[in-house]
Amino acid sequence: MLYCPKCRAEYTDVATECADCNMPLVAERPEEVEGDEEENRIDWVQIARLTSREYAEMLIETLRSKDIPAVILSGAGYFGHIGAMGATAVYPAGGGCSIAVPQENVAEADAEGAAIFGEAWDKARLIDIEP
Repeated sequence: MLYCPKCRAEYTDVATECADCNMPLVAERPEEVEGDEEENRIDWVQIARLTSREYAEMLIETLRSKDIPAVILSGAGYFGHIGAMGATAVYPAGGGCSIAVPQENVAEADAEGAAIFGEAWDKARLIDIEP
């Protein structure tokens, strides 16, 4: 097993870099330091809900290329989107993929989303972002 030296996440031998911290992995789990959890904790904020996984992945790729940490939170439940079958499983009402970024990157990520999606970003945005 390999470990991230920053967040101490555990990875299989296939990975070489932490997906969250972008740190090279090490062979031994780093020791836990008192108070370290609070220091490394990330306050994730959901900034937008996009209608497709492809749109979400496109935005995530752009954000990460600009060193903005970002994750996709899926709207899919156990039995499809929002846990339902039928028409909502194809085009979910309130489902889709949410994008979350650390609190300190919200304005920057919002600007990137607006640049990529234009007016559609206004409909996808989940929070009011102050300039």
